[in-house]
Amino acid sequence: MSLEQLSTITAIKQFLAGTQAVAFGVLTTKKERYSWIQKTLVKHRYITLGKADKGVMTRYLMKVTGYSLAQIKPLIQ
Repeated sequence: MSLEQLSTITAIKQFLAGTQAVAFGVLTTKKERYSWIQKTLVKHRYITLGKADKGVMTRYLMKVTGYSLAQIKPLIQ
């Protein structure tokens, strides 16, 4: 399974819990990472999610990009 196939919050929760194997490549440039973050937020309609699901999405973005919470929050906003 690849990151593109994680299409639901439940699948992302399973990925974060380590119960679902996912292969992903490291995004090498800052521009690629920013673009991927934006696409992911739009794909999962971040703005419409509840507080708990927004936390799941934030943890997911942190895990995949390697950014800290302090780095991710401004990018989300």
